[in-house]
Amino acid sequence: MPGLDRYGLYLISAFGVTVVVLSVYGLYLWSRLRGARRRSVANYSGRNVSAAAAMVTTAQPASSANGPSTP
Repeated sequence: MPGLDRYGLYLISAFGVTVVVLSVYGLYLWSRLRGARRRSVANYSGRNVSAAAAMVTTAQPASSANGPSTP
């Protein structure tokens, strides 16, 4: 195959670069997945759960159709 002789080095280097880029991207995604799993396990464990803050209540609703009522 005469085409492979002429462009063989180009094809091999392009294939090598592609393999390296895909490998690095795969490692990146694997690392992100491991971190997400670690965070999800930590969120559901009893160690890192804090008590919920008390809710502040008001005597009047936040908005009124008639506007603010002043005596």
